Amino acid sequence: MNKSSAAVLSQPLRFNFHDLVAVEVDTDREEDAAFFAAEYGHHQSGETSAVTPVVVLRFRRGSSLPDGFTFHQHKLLARWGYQMRLSAGRIELNVTGNRLAAAMVHHMLLHPSLRYLSAQRGNLLLHAGAVANAGKSLIFTGYGGTGKTTTTSLVLAGGGASWSPHGDDYIFISSGPRSLAYVTRAHLYRDLLRWVPEIGERLSLGERLRLEVFSAIRRWSRDGLKWAVRLPIERLWPGRAVEMSAEPAAIVLLGRSPDKAVQRPVLSPVPADEAPVDQLISMNFYEARHFLNLVEKSRAVPDFPSWLKAWQECERDLLRQRLGEIPAYQLELPDGVGAPAAMRSELVKELAGLITGVNRG
Repeated sequence: MNKSSAAVLSQPLRFNFHDLVAVEVDTDREEDAAFFAAEYGHHQSGETSAVTPVVVLRFRRGSSLPDGFTFHQHKLLARWGYQMRLSAGRIELNVTGNRLAAAMVHHMLLHPSLRYLSAQRGNLLLHAGAVANAGKSLIFTGYGGTGKTTTTSLVLAGGGASWSPHGDDYIFISSGPRSLAYVTRAHLYRDLLRWVPEIGERLSLGERLRLEVFSAIRRWSRDGLKWAVRLPIERLWPGRAVEMSAEPAAIVLLGRSPDKAVQRPVLSPVPADEAPVDQLISMNFYEARHFLNLVEKSRAVPDFPSWLKAWQECERDLLRQRLGEIPAYQLELPDGVGAPAAMRSELVKELAGLITGVNRG
């Protein structure tokens, strides 16, 4: 942690995301403070501007439900009561929950709250992974399981030291256009090692065992229980500094080919008049489905359908603007196979061409 334990518990943790939006976390447990500091350490800051939109999270351990709180339980294990106050410039989240609630609150409340506030100020927070090279970025987006972490890892592993990590789960896309890093710990799943086996060499024995156990649980539950091993980006890519700001060279939509005969990645341009705005809006709001359920369940906004429609239209307009400035491509990865060295090299070369302009067409 960046601060002493006593300091963490005596004052809120503050995180500033490029002065676009901020987070303030107030918790009474060192373990919970350490969790949020580990997730957002790259953005930790002692001060934020008074005009910066902010998400305030007050997280307490407990099993009793305070007055005015709404109860929620996620997959039997994480349980919490919560109260939400939303406005265009500030969201307050008051939560009382068990030990497992902190990670779920981070995923289901903090991420989407930041997205909502960002959109109100004209900045898109897109569910995506990203890498950067020579001041330019490639943004890989798609539904969960389509290969965001896999593709960023393939580029970082096979492209050489000139490539930098830029984002693992979300990325800000601002006017300019600029892509701005939203750095959290990387979420690792067992399947990634089939594509980038060298990552396994950087894991401890305990981390490798957890990957195997989590993979077995995921198969047993038929994707109902999907747990990741969380690791700092520095552990995965030692010596690679995170690129915090870049110029987007391309937005790449990821998919898994349903054709079992397809054994190689296929990269193709998306015509400008077929910009996938609706597809990306659907994906982004699918990722916010738990947040939307929690907002509606707690009656945090007076007219939920109108509130949701306004947010969707706001992000749709932002996506339309950004896709008018940034070329879009479709990348289909073979389903259920690893990546031989020749395939990795060819894919990285193609993607590098999007940075240099060789493959733009």
